[in-house]
Amino acid sequence: MDRVTFYGAPMTENSFPYKIGDGETRPWGSYEVTAFGPLEMGKEFCEKLITVRSGQILSLQSHELRSEAWRVEAGTLTVILDDTRHTLTEGQSILIPQGSLHAMANLTEADCVVFERQEGICREADIQRFHDAYGRSVDALPSGPKAEGSLAVYRQALAEIKPI
Repeated sequence: MDRVTFYGAPMTENSFPYKIGDGETRPWGSYEVTAFGPLEMGKEFCEKLITVRSGQILSLQSHELRSEAWRVEAGTLTVILDDTRHTLTEGQSILIPQGSLHAMANLTEADCVVFERQEGICREADIQRFHDAYGRSVDALPSGPKAEGSLAVYRQALAEIKPI
């Protein structure tokens, strides 16, 4: 594999933070890394298959270092993107711009599988949580109408899963 410079240091396959097959189980479901590698200008990509269990929702979050693209592989996904709600079915996709407030939710009775491609600096530490259904620590919500609208849309989806 070609070496790339990452924050001034040579980056090799062994220094990537992910390996194919890495994954975690989270309160909302799980993910598995399917690809990871360098891009130009010190950036990288990471691809994951994410399973959002029935009746579960990820935190309202943003990323300062990466953008994401999501494609529904199976099921129906409710997406909160800034202050707007979208419903995606199998084969549909959406772009999540760097810095946007977003969340995935599965409001159906069947699990949902999502292909995610991250581009930029791909690290779990880049998750800034602003609201979380599972009691994990959260950051202060940015001020402004878009952030307040995003939180309102998130709370509406959460209420459809269980009372707040």
